Amino acid sequence: MSDQLPFRLPPVDPAAADVPAGSLSPELLAGLLADGDDDLAAWTLRHAFAESSRVAVYDGLLSEAMRLVGERWESGQWTVAEEHLASRTLLRALERVRPEPGPDGRVGPLAVLAGVAGEHHMIGLVCLEQALTEDGWTVVNMGADLPAGDLGSFVRRNEVELVALSAMSPDRVGTLAESVDAVRAAAADRHLPVLVGGQITRQPGLGTTVGADGVAHSLAEAVSLAAAHRPA
Repeated sequence: MSDQLPFRLPPVDPAAADVPAGSLSPELLAGLLADGDDDLAAWTLRHAFAESSRVAVYDGLLSEAMRLVGERWESGQWTVAEEHLASRTLLRALERVRPEPGPDGRVGPLAVLAGVAGEHHMIGLVCLEQALTEDGWTVVNMGADLPAGDLGSFVRRNEVELVALSAMSPDRVGTLAESVDAVRAAAADRHLPVLVGGQITRQPGLGTTVGADGVAHSLAEAVSLAAAHRPA
């Protein structure tokens, strides 16, 4: 069982509960995730959305909660089991709070999201998918571990207006560059903007190294860069 929660949450109907001021903390969310409680984790996110934008919640509350999960795993306070469970629970909770795109979401410019080959992290891609959907993009999230050649084939067959790639390890700089090159080759004579994100962005000069049009260090920055490259 994870750390004790700062206040008691309803075991049956979370939606009917009053939320104490300031109680939606990263510690609360991290504990719920490590307990495998996607129902209450989604409840927490929904209440946070009532006070802040989705992007602000994901860059703040959610990011800090997952940072705590990582720290507690690294310190030995939690095991790999809790760390893996927290990640899986978060993905289920994010599915529960997915925004409804509405009619405009079917005709917006097409953005393709993918983790490069060998990349197994999905959370950042899901958060960006939701944020871009709210911003009026039509989003295709290819998920993790997408080979560069397959990415290029999809781009070649579809009217893609933006590609966003994610990677974590600095060992994947070369793989990231291959994916960017595949997009460039598939786009042929038109310039197709490519953004990169994930922990790999801590590498100095990454954008120049891999030939990307933008490097996003946060979800807010990714959404802003996407808007700047949105077709008129």
